[in-house]
Amino acid sequence: MDDSSAQPIHVVVSGIPRGYHFPRSDGNWLQKHHIQQITDQSPRIHLREIPAHEIESADLSDVEVVLAEGGNRIHYAGELDWEDYQHLFTPSLRWVQLCSTGFSDNITPEVMERRVTLTNAPGLHTLPIAESVLAAMLAHVKNFKQRRADQQGHHWAQLKNDELMDRTVLIMGLGSIGAQVARLCKAFGMRVIGTKRRIERVPNVDDVFQLNELKNHLPQADFVVIAVPLTPETEDLLDGNCFDAMKSSTYLVNVGRGKVVDEAAMIRALKTGQIAGAYLDALCEEPLSTDHPLWDLENVFLVPHDSHSSPRIGDRMVDLFCENLARYVAGQPVHSICDPSRGY
Repeated sequence: MDDSSAQPIHVVVSGIPRGYHFPRSDGNWLQKHHIQQITDQSPRIHLREIPAHEIESADLSDVEVVLAEGGNRIHYAGELDWEDYQHLFTPSLRWVQLCSTGFSDNITPEVMERRVTLTNAPGLHTLPIAESVLAAMLAHVKNFKQRRADQQGHHWAQLKNDELMDRTVLIMGLGSIGAQVARLCKAFGMRVIGTKRRIERVPNVDDVFQLNELKNHLPQADFVVIAVPLTPETEDLLDGNCFDAMKSSTYLVNVGRGKVVDEAAMIRALKTGQIAGAYLDALCEEPLSTDHPLWDLENVFLVPHDSHSSPRIGDRMVDLFCENLARYVAGQPVHSICDPSRGY
């Protein structure tokens, strides 16, 4: 059916997805095949790209749909900042599709009142993040940091390495990322346990329990992987009592949100050897200040919140957006609607 004469749908794309490899010099990111893919969804679609730094001065009076990266109080180059994001919420706006899974900073009164639908992108970064988790675990047990130091010092030294086989990994949050981590861990012969809001069988997971039982299971864990969203329930969840419950050989991997961890308690645990070390891709302060104590801890591997970096981010994001856009054009409910009350 030809709907080209129907009411146009004005779509704006703004903000470069974090970790995207091919940003354009004009501050936008869509490739020619992305533009074609989006406009192919319907002749009603009128597509505009607006760099994040031009949003404040742009005419957004007719914008109905936005594909956005950023809108966080802490933002990175090329992304929308919090103020820019607010400018998008004009009376004509009906739907915002985020290029991220987390959305704790993207809630506005319009979203709370259901005047604007907010959707996130679960699964977009699942595979590269899960691979980064396994890389962190392997680097730890195979002493890669020491190997590099020995090479740089021209020092020939054999090391005592460990294996992942039969080690226990506790995954906090068995959503899309946690489930992918579980799959990769199981391929290495690990015992996998983890948390989920609703107790149900999860492939590749040996034991599923709720967050309120976390401390009871921490003593089993050789690795603790944080993959839960930031919600009132999870803020400061991993506190001093939790670190007390861990083994001194436990290695922490945070690819969730920094504020899930009581940072002061974590730093004490790392400094005193209460835990073996940490791979930190999510921090309370981003970017990390140059005088922050985490920089100088030998048992910490710092990552600037880009464990998800992949050359496939753009294609995956446009695929996800177009699937939802086709539903929107057809008047069908879109997928992955954010629930501000639950935080996911």
